[in-house]
Amino acid sequence: MTRWKQSVSAATAVFGFALALCAGVLLSPSASAQPADANAAIDSHYRDKGGASSPLGQKMGEPYELGPNGAAQDYQGGKIIYSPETGAKVMYGAILDKYLSLGGPTIDIGYPTNDESDAPVAGTARFSEFSAKDGATIEWSPQHGAWLVRGPIRTAWSHLRATDGVLGSPATDTMVADGVYSQSFRGQNGTPVEVRWSQDGGFVTNPPDIASQLSGLDVSVPGAAPGSVVAGNAGDQHATAQGNDADKDSNSKWWALPVGLVIACAAGGLAGLISGGSGGGRKTPRQTTPAAAGSASTRTAANHETLGGAHRATPSELGGRSSGA
Repeated sequence: MTRWKQSVSAATAVFGFALALCAGVLLSPSASAQPADANAAIDSHYRDKGGASSPLGQKMGEPYELGPNGAAQDYQGGKIIYSPETGAKVMYGAILDKYLSLGGPTIDIGYPTNDESDAPVAGTARFSEFSAKDGATIEWSPQHGAWLVRGPIRTAWSHLRATDGVLGSPATDTMVADGVYSQSFRGQNGTPVEVRWSQDGGFVTNPPDIASQLSGLDVSVPGAAPGSVVAGNAGDQHATAQGNDADKDSNSKWWALPVGLVIACAAGGLAGLISGGSGGGRKTPRQTTPAAAGSASTRTAANHETLGGAHRATPSELGGRSSGA
């Protein structure tokens, strides 16, 4: 009897140890496949992008852990990559390949912060932005391939109108060694440009005259995303902001013209009745003509311009369109 009890106790102890070990493995944070809300966020974004009928195509497998706190889902045409800070974002092709070849979110580039998009430049290009603290962009073009631009050099590239500016398209990835950032660009008109930046020396370029255009540039925070908002200088940014405010004011007060016409007509009619009742001579009330609306539209259109490759319609292109088009 005693031996039987000892055998049962030993078996129970072994079973308990095995159960505890399994529970520890299953409940360990390192075994978690992805954040709890990753699946729902990825599925929702996939549906928003058009599901299987989108360039992503059919789903392949299940979501899996990617990087320190993110997840990814594979599709026939690309991936959706998720992190709690950046949400679910789409990546494709050469940009995705470059991102993964550099180490993806396992290095300090971070996770994508936008769906891969067309870049508003004078040519065919696409870009993805990333959550790196110093800013990071991967831009791809069929002519030059996919390259990483980051940190102070990315800020300078954006300041000089990115691919549309004097630096042109990147020809290498940004390299960082001992606090020095360096990168090669293709330049405009086939003249390559070399850019270096360090905390002590600032920007050094070859050709050297380009460095003067970067004098005093604040690189303490990342500049505007080169793929989305490209500004030649602070004045351009200010003018663009004013133009955007003016457009907003114009759009928010579209009702001002018809209301003014109604008030003018009513005032004119009332004046005519009063004049007629008093026996005075009738005067033709002054009419507000539709030309006023046309001139306002023309003035608004005249403020539109091409900035950093992002095309906005000119007055001649707007010819024949109604103001509500």
